[in-house]
Amino acid sequence: MQTPKGMRDFLPEDMIIRNYVNQVIESTFRNYGYLPLETPAMEYLTTLRAKAGAEVDKQIFVIEGNELGLRFDLTVPFARVVATNTFPKPFKAYTIGSVWRKEEPQRGRYREFWQAEIDIFGSKSMRSDAEILAVTVDVIKKLGFEDPLLDKLDKLGEEEVKKQMEGVIGENGVKELFDLIKTKGTNEQRLKSVEKLAPEAVRELREIVGFCNFQVEVDFSLVRGLGYYTGAVFEVKLSDKLGSVAGGGRFDNLLAIYGQGDYATGIGIGIERLIVLMKELKKAGAGKTYTKVLVAAAKPEFYKDAVRIAAELREGGVSAEVDLNERNLKKQFDYANALSIPFVAIIGEREIKEKLITLRNMNDGKEEKVALKDAIKILVAE
Repeated sequence: MQTPKGMRDFLPEDMIIRNYVNQVIESTFRNYGYLPLETPAMEYLTTLRAKAGAEVDKQIFVIEGNELGLRFDLTVPFARVVATNTFPKPFKAYTIGSVWRKEEPQRGRYREFWQAEIDIFGSKSMRSDAEILAVTVDVIKKLGFEDPLLDKLDKLGEEEVKKQMEGVIGENGVKELFDLIKTKGTNEQRLKSVEKLAPEAVRELREIVGFCNFQVEVDFSLVRGLGYYTGAVFEVKLSDKLGSVAGGGRFDNLLAIYGQGDYATGIGIGIERLIVLMKELKKAGAGKTYTKVLVAAAKPEFYKDAVRIAAELREGGVSAEVDLNERNLKKQFDYANALSIPFVAIIGEREIKEKLITLRNMNDGKEEKVALKDAIKILVAE
């Protein structure tokens, strides 16, 4: 039995790193004052299609005839909620959850995938765009990555883009546009090269760059695939091979479709791609178990003592488990190694008499006899 195309199971090792990533993301969002919000997986197709864009419209999973569909991102449902409710402005909120797109699966991209979204509603200031980027960079750094870069993305390739644009602005127009896009130099030099053509857009970009105290690259070739963006768009890149791990921008007109219009900006973080990179680079958070110590009874008659000691370890803030299959010490060690449990606390006749435990480090095999309170200090510090 297999999962449907583009779907997959999340085994314990996958869930451990996923939960870690989600925890880091959510705690960072909260540190900046963003509030939690959640929407249903299903929306009316009229809601989803209002500003999806032709490319994404084909990727919507349609259910129940032609009335409902699975959400393809978190921005559209978010905008619907804000447009139909009253919140103090600016309203800063986040959501984390699954989205679905009927596209061809590839490395780091699935038909069901997780996103984390933060949005700011009711603020025209470019300070909001800069804060969205600052929060994203903070998340990336807390996950152990350094120097994320606002990304230039090229999905179709230059020649294909030129062909598609020639029918709209002509061959000469395409040449002039690409000359501007390819302008090299500093961010300020690039902005000056197009300032006469789009002074307001350049003013906004200057403001955003000015508010950012991290690496930003102005790139006029960047285009997002969704049809609701109205201003500056941005993407964050960590790996040339994997593409961007986050993307977003201004979507000031989206709320008006569902009710009251308002200013809005936000970004979505691709959790799957972050996890792929974290596994490859062996970043913190990966593991096979949450257990810090296996409390091993040397003989079956010491099982009750093992249960008692495990309970005291948990009270001290240490994740602990006991063997449930009455196995000998060697097999308990094998179990600990199979799950990469870093410590085993051995409970035998001598340990009970001396009111100590033998703490074995499974990485180097070293053992030491310590009092339970000292074992807790050692394990908490690890």
